[in-house]
Amino acid sequence: MNTIELVSPVGEKEINITDANTQTFIRVTDIAGDEKETQFSLVVNITEECTNGKVTVCARYETQKTQKKIFNLSVVLHGKHQSVDIDVKGISDDTSLLNFNGGGVVAKNSEECSVHLVQKIYLFSQKSRAKATPVLRVETDNIVSASHSASVSPFSKDIFFYMATRGIQKQDAKILLREGLLFPNNKV
Repeated sequence: MNTIELVSPVGEKEINITDANTQTFIRVTDIAGDEKETQFSLVVNITEECTNGKVTVCARYETQKTQKKIFNLSVVLHGKHQSVDIDVKGISDDTSLLNFNGGGVVAKNSEECSVHLVQKIYLFSQKSRAKATPVLRVETDNIVSASHSASVSPFSKDIFFYMATRGIQKQDAKILLREGLLFPNNKV
């Protein structure tokens, strides 16, 4: 399996997957930091030569204070028997903004491909903001499966109250919840 890691990326990046019968794992991580505003655009092309290629994109983002982060993603399938799984999760805290845009494109010349997109953002404060825009464009009828979902969910104050009754301070509770939501079983 090929692994590509992008830590605190900014600007634009294009990745071309060309080898047949390969598995590629792309990890994008942008956690906290001091930057006021960042934007990152990622384009992943799974080329026609990449028959039976499998790509997983796993992105984890966090904003705090007054930060603003925007992540734009486009994974384009161009060949036969390709599959992509996109898992994007984030946490927005304080008065910050977290914005996820995009997803997958199954090109007209693709055959028997599948694409699955999940975007989840958790709001840790009443003033934090988020936007999730899943985009899935399928330009062919010859497809195995395609699905997308997005959610922006405020975090219940009850969980912080419950943890406080167990002696866990709010800041420590946020750290525990952050680890559990973004990095369950340290998979990412």
